[in-house]
Amino acid sequence: MHTLPSCELPSELTRGTLELLALGDFEPGNDAAEVLPLARGGAALRFPAATRAVVARANDGQRAFTGYGERRADSGLDLLLWPEQKACAMPSVGYPGAHGGQALGFASDAGLVLVAGGNDPLNADALVGFLSFDTATGALAAQGRAESGSLAEPRAFATITRFGSELLVAGGEKPVQGIPERDIEPYSSAELFDPALGHFSGELIELQSARTHHAALTLDDGRTLLIGGRAKVGSTSIAEYRVEIVDPTSRHVSLADAITPRIDPVALRLSDGRVLVGGGTALDGSLVTPVLEWLTADARLDGTRGSSDVAPRFDRAFVATEGGGALAVGGCEDRPPASSEDAKQCARCSHGCVPLDGYDAWWIDDNGAASRVRLDGIVADHPILLPGSDGSPWLIASSDDAPDEPRLFRFNPWAASFESTDLPRSLALPRPGTPAPLALGPDTFVWLDEDPDGDRLVGLRLGTRSRYAQDVALVLLADPLDPYHPQHLAPSRALGDSVSYDGRLTLRAPDVTVRVADTDYADVSVELRLRSASEQPPLVMLGKTPLGGSECPWPSGEKPAAEPPRVVRQGGRALLRFAGGEPRSCAVEAGRLTVGLRAGDAESTISELDVRRSAAP
Repeated sequence: MHTLPSCELPSELTRGTLELLALGDFEPGNDAAEVLPLARGGAALRFPAATRAVVARANDGQRAFTGYGERRADSGLDLLLWPEQKACAMPSVGYPGAHGGQALGFASDAGLVLVAGGNDPLNADALVGFLSFDTATGALAAQGRAESGSLAEPRAFATITRFGSELLVAGGEKPVQGIPERDIEPYSSAELFDPALGHFSGELIELQSARTHHAALTLDDGRTLLIGGRAKVGSTSIAEYRVEIVDPTSRHVSLADAITPRIDPVALRLSDGRVLVGGGTALDGSLVTPVLEWLTADARLDGTRGSSDVAPRFDRAFVATEGGGALAVGGCEDRPPASSEDAKQCARCSHGCVPLDGYDAWWIDDNGAASRVRLDGIVADHPILLPGSDGSPWLIASSDDAPDEPRLFRFNPWAASFESTDLPRSLALPRPGTPAPLALGPDTFVWLDEDPDGDRLVGLRLGTRSRYAQDVALVLLADPLDPYHPQHLAPSRALGDSVSYDGRLTLRAPDVTVRVADTDYADVSVELRLRSASEQPPLVMLGKTPLGGSECPWPSGEKPAAEPPRVVRQGGRALLRFAGGEPRSCAVEAGRLTVGLRAGDAESTISELDVRRSAAP
């Protein structure tokens, strides 16, 4: 058990108890929970052998610390306790410097955050330095010197992605002063950081394109995708249209389909495996259209056309949602001020002006259609969106009554609106700038905060829900903060009349899937309780596979009240049971799958959904 030096447990709390909950692919039981004295170290735990993660909570009735940790490859498990509703700073010596430009990335398998490079020409050491932060132990290491194990090249505005067992620091530019941005030479190389060694390996990978101010992400198959940015062809700067794929196994670099040229784009890996590319500017600083483009899971253009309602904006924020969708929020319009009074409002924007129709937000579904999201009283000139649990991303913006004070809002997918939270206004929050905050998972993120002695890493945990969460009495239990929607369930798009909730979940049309949020499953049992024994059950979605429809129908029988509809997945097969009929076996996808519900041929009303994990055979 670990704490951060800046956020240690109060002495009164160390004399209290620690509640531990084991999570994994097994059914809940008494052996999955422990309550231990905090002062008792080295205690043997009787958790199931299939434990994959542990949630911890220390509480004295007034203050609380929470932690979440997953088992690593060496079977070890460390937990870092964070104070609830409080940000924690991780000060370091020598790195990072000032002026932004650092790259942030996360090696999820190793639980390691990496910050590298920067744009501080007055601090030569910081340009090749790095900082690593172990999210399980709180260990912090910083190297701000040009020596073995540092970056080989000073890099600003590079990207960091998970790259097999390492981290790939790609592209960027050499930090210089007094030269127009378009004349700064971008890099056509990438460097590798080895979390096991705790420093850069010295290996360079040559890219096919020199690029900076680009986006990067790791595909489901482990390859890194480099998207957009400013590049150079000969001596001419261009907005990059080429998409590169870097393979961590072969180190081979190849080109994918071309996209619309974009500098400073946003790239999201969607929950269905596809990639959404949004925003960005042309070389002359104008906004790019189309605003949105989709790539398949293997980085090919997939033909999805985004709604024209989502207009281009400077500093528009994007975040992925359940079911392959995304949110697009705020930003400023590419127009000159209409009047002197308008110019005062436009001064809030880095570029352009406050939209004449007000700040807007859109929920974009997996087909590219957009539904408007309410931003009542929210000022979103430089919004920040971060992933949140329960299908509810976080928005950092300000309000009409305090336009210069950053506040935290949360998306309500059942009402398609952003709503204020009860978190304290004194809570330290990230501010707009470069680099953007880095999400370590839903409700947990880190960012670089300006400090007189140089930027410092700050972290905030707002929840511990994870892919291994154990949920009971789904549908039956309403959200504790909003009784008008069920706890831990999230729709895939704006509801309309397709779905409603009044203590029971009614599915009327198949255009919306309601999923168990944040989780996925190996072998699993899904049981439904319907309002009426004569009702036809809905489709049960295991990943992308619909069960209970025309391709794999529910069994028919003569005993509607004898057995509730149930799906049991083991490996690549799912067994459907219903109404005493002969069980039906159907093929499903491989790997860990999400669970959801969708209307079938008839309306269905579900009073309870029971999803139970089981250990793999």
